[in-house]
Amino acid sequence: MSEQTIISNQHADQTRHKANVPAIRRFNMGEYYSRQFPHDVENFKKTGRLKSGYSNLDAITNLYPGLYVIGAISSLGKTTFIHQMCDQMAEAGTHILFFSLEQSALELASKSIARTIAMENTADGLSSLQVRRADLSLPHIASAIERCRNYSDKMTVIECSFRATIDDIVGAVTGYIQTNKVRPVVVVDYLQVIQSPSENRMTTRDTVDYHVKRLKELQADHQITMIVISSLNRQNYMAAIDFESFKESGGIEYTADVLWGLQLQCIHEKLFSQTNGINEKRQRIREAKRSVPRKVELVCLKNRFGISSYSCLFDYYTKYDWFKPVPPILKPDDIEESNNDTDGWMTIPKGVENELPWDI
Repeated sequence: MSEQTIISNQHADQTRHKANVPAIRRFNMGEYYSRQFPHDVENFKKTGRLKSGYSNLDAITNLYPGLYVIGAISSLGKTTFIHQMCDQMAEAGTHILFFSLEQSALELASKSIARTIAMENTADGLSSLQVRRADLSLPHIASAIERCRNYSDKMTVIECSFRATIDDIVGAVTGYIQTNKVRPVVVVDYLQVIQSPSENRMTTRDTVDYHVKRLKELQADHQITMIVISSLNRQNYMAAIDFESFKESGGIEYTADVLWGLQLQCIHEKLFSQTNGINEKRQRIREAKRSVPRKVELVCLKNRFGISSYSCLFDYYTKYDWFKPVPPILKPDDIEESNNDTDGWMTIPKGVENELPWDI
C-alpha cells in the first residue's frame, strides 16, 4: 500500500461544503411520489445490503447506508472488532476506507495476519507483535499473508496524524468516490481524536457534536455506510451501556442511525446492580478483561433499519485480535425469507424465541 498524504485547504473545503449541501430541501409529496421516489428507491437498491461477516449479527440484520456509531470502554477491543468486520467485508468484495487516527497500517496489517493464522490453526497462533518480529517466509505466516493480500485491493487505510481535521476526512472520502467510482464503507477510528477547527474555540462536547453532524452529512451526501468508533464516559465503565454512556455528545444519540455498544458480559452480574462495592467491581472487570477468551457482548441501543434492541455474544481472543461469534447462530435454513428483504427484519423461528440473545 502506498503512503497517502491528505492535503486540504480548510477554508475552501468549508465553502464547498456549504455550497453543495442545502440547509433545507422542500418536496411537494404529490410530485415526489411521481418523480423522485422511484429514483431514490433505485439509488437505495444500488447501495446494496452488506453483511458484516459476523454470522450471529448477520442473522439479525444487514448493514445499510447510514451512520453507525460503536462505543466501548478503553482497551476493550472496539477497534479490533470493527477492523475484523472490515476485513470480512473486504474479503466479500466491499471497498473499505479506514481512517486510523491512532494505529498504523503496519499494526492493522499485523492484526489481520495474526487473526488469519489463528483462525486456520490456533496451534500456530501468533500475536500481532510476534508477527512483526517473525520470519515472514514461514509457511503458516506466508499463507496468512497471501490470504490477506487476496482482498487487500479492497482495503485502504489512511493513517491520520493528531492534526487531522474533519475536512481532511471529507476531502479524502469525496476524492476516493470520484476516483474509484464506488461507494466504500467508511470507518473513522476514532471520533474524539479528530482535531477541532483551528479558528473555533469550542468545548470538547461541542467539537464532538460538530464532528458527528459533519460525518452524518458526509454519509447522507454520498449514501454510504459509515462506522464511527467512539469512546465512552468514564462514569459508565462499571455499568451496562445505555444512551447515557454517549452523553459526551448529545449529537451521537440523536444523529446516529444505528448505535452499538461493546461491553463485557460480566456487567450483567448481580455485583454491578449494587450501589456499593466499587473495588469489587473494578477487580471483576480486571478479571474479565484478563480472561481467555474475553467474554464480550455487542448491544444495539438504536436501529433505524430493523430490530431496535438486540445483542450478540463473542469470544474475544485478544492475543490473536480475533472476535469469534458465540452461538446461538442460526443456519440460513432457519431464517425466514423476510430477513432477505431490504428492511433487515428477521422472523424468529418457532421454538427458539427464548434461546436468542436479544430483546424483542
